[in-house]
Amino acid sequence: MSNFIKLNFYMFFVVLSSGCTTIGSYVLSNPDVYLSEAEFIKAAPEEIGFTRSEFCSPDKKECIPYITAPPYHADDFPTNGSVYYNLHAIGNGVENTVTHRMTADTFNRFKGTALLLHGYGGNKEVMMATAIYFRAIGMNVVIPDLFGHGESNETFVFAAREHQILSKLLGQLANEIEGPTIVIGHSMGALTASNLLSSEQVDAAILLAPMMRFDLAAKKYLPYKAPFLSRIFSDHIDDIIIQTMKNASVTLDETDLLNNLTNTRKPVLLVNSNIDSVSPPSYFLSDANSQVTQLIFKNRAHSSLMAFDKQDSSKIEKWLLKLEDVQTAMYSSSHE
Repeated sequence: MSNFIKLNFYMFFVVLSSGCTTIGSYVLSNPDVYLSEAEFIKAAPEEIGFTRSEFCSPDKKECIPYITAPPYHADDFPTNGSVYYNLHAIGNGVENTVTHRMTADTFNRFKGTALLLHGYGGNKEVMMATAIYFRAIGMNVVIPDLFGHGESNETFVFAAREHQILSKLLGQLANEIEGPTIVIGHSMGALTASNLLSSEQVDAAILLAPMMRFDLAAKKYLPYKAPFLSRIFSDHIDDIIIQTMKNASVTLDETDLLNNLTNTRKPVLLVNSNIDSVSPPSYFLSDANSQVTQLIFKNRAHSSLMAFDKQDSSKIEKWLLKLEDVQTAMYSSSHE
């Protein structure tokens, strides 16, 4: 029985005695009750070239599990060999199947490292389709579990605090990194990605269906994601959010990545869908910044934006080429 179904039974028996605010706070602060909207790669990370590791802060107070993989190399594939992914996603009243096959003769067109960050209720494994794409274009990939997700033993903090330990992790990996480091975050993971823009280890960010400030996102998330829970909590949602954030010692302001977008001096690519209620395109351009570029993919479910088809990837790579040109110009200028 899934965690989500168990939760419904649990709530049926205790919601009247415990109160909606308590139960609602439990739901929001426990990502393991999340019901996935997408079908992901079934293979274990080790089966497709990933290595498991863990990084801890010097005082051992925080640890973060992660997986890494190198870029694909054409020499490792037979003639006409290729890599392929297929992601099926449902949400916002639409179904999307995102597929992409990349042949070995197209590999290794870029250099660098991609730090991939999953969203609420996900884990490092759900980003493996995204990783296949970045490995194919020539980048090393690093994928951690955010606090309170997957194999992480840390307390869930709405993706607001992980940037500090992740910056240290990137610093440790710096000697293995050639080219720019780009952090790619989906949904709630985009908050961590935007926080990492302040790190000297990060050169740019790609934010896929980034989450609005948590209270706004939660009010949009529950009605389409969990209608049953939404009906129960609708009259108490503000109290639930206040209690949840208080329990985690996280402020609403810490969950609003608009502050980072307004102030960043590093290139940022926003990828939104015109029908995504959790990540509406208009929300993220209220304070325009010339460093921020926005792409809007048509009629795409929220979770489907973790993966790119051939048409999507051409737009992503156009931005990457500009980033590469900027990096080259900066390097040349510093060595004149």
